[in-house]
Amino acid sequence: MADYVVTGATLIDGTGAEPVANAALFVHDGRVAWAGPMNQLPAEVRKADEVDAAGRWVIPGLIDAHVHICWNGRESVLDLIHRDRDLIILEAVDTVRRILETGTTTVRDIGGHDYVEMSIRKAITAGHIAGPRMRTSGKVIAMTGGHAYFIAREADGPDDVRRAAREQIKAGADTVKLMATGGAATPGQDVMASQLTVEELAAAVGAAHAMGRTVATHCHGTGGIKNSVLAGVDSIEHGTYLDEETADLMVERGTALVLTQGVARPDPDKVPPGQQAEYERLEKIFDALTERTRQSIQIAREKGVLIGSGTDAGGNALAPHDFSMARELECLVEGGFTPLKALTIVTRNNAGILRWTNELGTLEPGKLADFVILNADPLDNIRNVRQIHAVYKGGTRI
Repeated sequence: MADYVVTGATLIDGTGAEPVANAALFVHDGRVAWAGPMNQLPAEVRKADEVDAAGRWVIPGLIDAHVHICWNGRESVLDLIHRDRDLIILEAVDTVRRILETGTTTVRDIGGHDYVEMSIRKAITAGHIAGPRMRTSGKVIAMTGGHAYFIAREADGPDDVRRAAREQIKAGADTVKLMATGGAATPGQDVMASQLTVEELAAAVGAAHAMGRTVATHCHGTGGIKNSVLAGVDSIEHGTYLDEETADLMVERGTALVLTQGVARPDPDKVPPGQQAEYERLEKIFDALTERTRQSIQIAREKGVLIGSGTDAGGNALAPHDFSMARELECLVEGGFTPLKALTIVTRNNAGILRWTNELGTLEPGKLADFVILNADPLDNIRNVRQIHAVYKGGTRI
């Protein structure tokens, strides 16, 4: 791979630092080798090929900490599980390509189908198909009849949950995902109800941590969030009814909160064909979740909880993958974060939650050259992350 230097853009490096105007980004062997003001560019670097980005903005590749690539976000998961497995694979191939093209260069798939997402990850890594870098969780683990039981490895009692966690790790999981409360995508469930005990959750945590893996739990209700933190999980997904006491525990124990706001705010003008009834069912649930999530964000910010973000794209019939990360950024800003902080959340913070900060999340020397060139300023209007000029992964333009 030839070396090159991106010149003239405004650089937003993902660290949270203020942007650098008229900057240069030197890429060597697919990694960032130098970044800073153009007038400080080392003389030897000036001989490299130039990518002129004058009048544009450079940001790190976005990281989606919560996504479901096996589900298209236009149909119910309950319907899709009956589809031919080969068709699910083919659609997932198209999905990951589109995710990458919209500036998301890394994802954490947090609940797949029959390990299809593992095969997709292998195909991307081998260069057979285009797609983002991936962390995967394999099958979610739920109590018998629990949330998403129809795609889950159902388990009851600490020993069975421990075995289920080890099965996912054996299959190649980077993260073990458990369902600690009910969920909106499972008809008839109370999203507030706790579903796994502290002892069951702790059994999975022990198994995962012993193998160097992380643990994430789906949580809406306060009880499930607290149970998860007490059990030692690494991240709370959704965290809708977070309270101050549990937020303090999260800070004490280093537990992250992964927000998923966009999924609960579908566009009524873009309801997929045949999904109006599902929209009406979910709308009532989502209205309450959205209002309470705003309170959770405020609590988490005031207490200093590490905040990440994900789209939950594919999680229901109203959660498409197209520009879903852009929508998540818009929700973060609407929730009170500055555009700069929102970008830091979906780059540096998410890289930390995925345990990938050594390689990803910021445009600093030594990191992989995953970045996006934008035609408009995202700090002026966060919607400008949709104004993509080019996407680079590992230094290669896709």
